Amino acid sequence: MIRAAEACACPIEEVGPAMAVSCPGQFLLFMSILESFINGRCDLADPCNRIKSRDQLDDSYDFVVVGGGTAGAVVAARLSENPQWKVLLLEAGGDEPIQSAVPSWVTAYWGRNDTDWRYYTEPQEKACLANGGICSWPRGKMLGGCSVINGMMYMRGHAADYDGWAVNGAEGWSWFDVLPHFLKSEDNKEIGSGVSSQYHTTGGLMPVQKFRYAPQFAHDVVSAAIELGYPPTSDLNGETITGFTIAQAMNDGGSRYSSARAFLRPAAHRENLHVLLNAMGSRVIIDPLEKKVTAVEYIKNGETKTVEVIKEAILSAGTLNSPQILLLSGVGPRETLDKFNIPTIQELPGVGQNLQNHVGVQLSFRLTKEPDVPVLNWATAMEYMLNRMGPMSGTGMSQLTGIVNSRYAPSGGRHPDIQFFFGGYYATCGDGVVPDDVKVKEITDKKEISISAISLHPRSRGYLTLQSVDPTQPPLMQPNYFYDEHELDVLVEAAQIAYKLANTTIMREKYGMTPTEGYGSECEGGGLSPTPEFFRCLAQHQTAPENHQVGTCKMGPRTDPMAVVDMQLRVHGIKGLRVADASIMPTVPSGNTAAPTIMIAERAAEFVTTRYQQAKRTPAELGNRFGHPSDSSANNENRPGGFGTYSQENKDDKLTDNETNKNHQWDQRWKPWDKNWHGWHEWQNKANSDWHKNNPQERSQRYYD
Repeated sequence: MIRAAEACACPIEEVGPAMAVSCPGQFLLFMSILESFINGRCDLADPCNRIKSRDQLDDSYDFVVVGGGTAGAVVAARLSENPQWKVLLLEAGGDEPIQSAVPSWVTAYWGRNDTDWRYYTEPQEKACLANGGICSWPRGKMLGGCSVINGMMYMRGHAADYDGWAVNGAEGWSWFDVLPHFLKSEDNKEIGSGVSSQYHTTGGLMPVQKFRYAPQFAHDVVSAAIELGYPPTSDLNGETITGFTIAQAMNDGGSRYSSARAFLRPAAHRENLHVLLNAMGSRVIIDPLEKKVTAVEYIKNGETKTVEVIKEAILSAGTLNSPQILLLSGVGPRETLDKFNIPTIQELPGVGQNLQNHVGVQLSFRLTKEPDVPVLNWATAMEYMLNRMGPMSGTGMSQLTGIVNSRYAPSGGRHPDIQFFFGGYYATCGDGVVPDDVKVKEITDKKEISISAISLHPRSRGYLTLQSVDPTQPPLMQPNYFYDEHELDVLVEAAQIAYKLANTTIMREKYGMTPTEGYGSECEGGGLSPTPEFFRCLAQHQTAPENHQVGTCKMGPRTDPMAVVDMQLRVHGIKGLRVADASIMPTVPSGNTAAPTIMIAERAAEFVTTRYQQAKRTPAELGNRFGHPSDSSANNENRPGGFGTYSQENKDDKLTDNETNKNHQWDQRWKPWDKNWHGWHEWQNKANSDWHKNNPQERSQRYYD
């Protein structure tokens, strides 16, 4: 039976737009009833920790973070751990809806003006041709950003990705530099059960584990891949980086964990953290003589306002919006700024350039032995309502993935270039009917499954620029998909692997898996034995454009003409301005980008913290300048990744500059593979007692590495 709303410690307030309206009309009654139950559960609504938007802002803040998405939520939460700093977070959308916590409703908030930026690319000559060349890019518009609408898959990419960054100029961002910051945020629930403590840890703020439910078909695909010769693996973030597996995801207790839920909500009651929702950051105000940030401009309820910045503004608006804000602020290519009559404050040709994204081909298969029985019904809903189990506690086939090497991958096998994503068996919408065995046999429709074969190392580069000086208008986005034929070559081989997977014994005999009849009819050479030309054509028509956009505020040294930020994520030539989101990635990692984006946010917060050290005392000793003892210092005293201790403010940026730090003291650095690395305070005490014995560069390197 459905229970009434629970009696929570705090009153439950309905947050966000309804989910049921995203389902077809015939499902509306059942979905509305189910949604009302979901809204009344304490663990899903989390009423005591919900972020409250400020009605009245202060005139100035030490730090203003623009964008409360995947990265911005982390940056704001980490900076506010210091009770001496006032932090403002500006978010263009509202709070994340209660219903978004249900894993199976993963796509419920796509394509909606109140929760999705609904971005579309410029017409492509070689991609998305089935849609007139226009590719859709859903982007989360709410606290948590894309971490509220993505598949939650926890993938870091590969060591070769980050080593490549370092070799090509981003010194201090090699695999061994970034690994501690992946571990800092991670609270892995399955160490010893398929994943190793050599690569994972516990104690961070983001819970990571497999979903509680996966369709049997997903397990059978893993068996089919083994039949093809791909090694079995339970962790593609571990020693075996190729193969097929049901991936770990950012979830706990049968519900989604966005970056806002994991990082920002625990900070909701801090007096020094202010959050303004439905306020779009539009411009950074920069003193043209000193080239220093003085304020941030934002738009709320149609009114443009500004707030003063004392120390720094951090842009975390994402790959598509951070460069737009820079351009509107007078930072970017001079010809673009001149075109829109924007005064040039700092010429940086790389702003908006270097746009990269994974791209693939979507394939369709029919399971001729599987009737298309709706996954969501009263029985499966009850599993979730009572125990947070069953199909609603997972994402169907979306939690399955595979990573393999093509013939075009780098030699050595440690930098695979193909990833497979799957779709189907979703418990998204339903009418509640539980069919009996007789009715199931009468169902003539068969289940369909999609496989998206993705090229992980795209060579094509696009760009982003302004199409208006109106900040509420989207930027012009030109990804140049398949501009380089390399991606099509890789996708031909990837599609052939997918067809072989469908023709394995278990897929053929148990499910009758076969290519969907008529799919790709616009391309010649299809059928049961398709030609390479068919797959090349199909990739251009049925394109899988992915949502892993990176690179538009590229990180690199001053000698790189396309670099926008340095290795501390500071905008070249501008004081008091950083970018901390996926836009700073020089190249796209080999996998999903949510976990790497959180890693970047963790590093950014530590860079800022180290730069503005206040005193060589703990926060508890410093007290709280906001009038009463702060809960933040107490809550974070023993939390891994706390902000640690402080020393005198040093205005010399070289103190924490990886570009000038050539002397890595590995024997004294924080080593995540050391089983005692969570002895954080012992390490800090030793560092504090010896701080005067070492040069400043060595101190700062140990602090955040």
